[in-house]
Amino acid sequence: MDQPDRAHMVEIELKARIADRKAVEVQLASFMRFAGDIDKRDEYWEVSGWNPLAPAAFRFRIRAEPARTTVTFKEKTFDGNIEINRESEFSVDNEAVFRKFMEKLEARFVYAKRKIGTRWESAESLVAEVVEVEPLGLFLEVECVCEQLDSEALDEAKCRLYEVIDRCGIPRANLEPRPYSQMLGY
Repeated sequence: MDQPDRAHMVEIELKARIADRKAVEVQLASFMRFAGDIDKRDEYWEVSGWNPLAPAAFRFRIRAEPARTTVTFKEKTFDGNIEINRESEFSVDNEAVFRKFMEKLEARFVYAKRKIGTRWESAESLVAEVVEVEPLGLFLEVECVCEQLDSEALDEAKCRLYEVIDRCGIPRANLEPRPYSQMLGY
């Protein structure tokens, strides 16, 4: 759900567990445009030791997709079931050299995940993905990206995200507030 070379964007998203991929995709097709199949291989890495006063290591993601590789680092917060990420992201045109750079930084591999599914887009700049995340199961992820975030923009985004979930017939009880990292034990 990302675009290459985005710096300092705010991504507002939620996800829900789903049981029937086809039923959700049929509903999405009634109000969103199918944008293609997705296969995202994510690796999470961390670098520590830069700042002894920092409470945690600096963590980043390398995402390999068929057409590109991107690196993302985030400041993540939560508002109920909504995840708010202030993201910085850039593309990598030479992954081998970037991995040598990571080696010099003494980056430590944390975990990997893979998301396979379909991508849907709305005229209102919403993105939905129906994904399988092994071993966690099927999810509908819905997001919008904002240049800035104030309380009015957040409230509007939340309404739009919940509307997609509602239109797909997914009960609010199926919303998953935990990030995948927590569900996977990291």
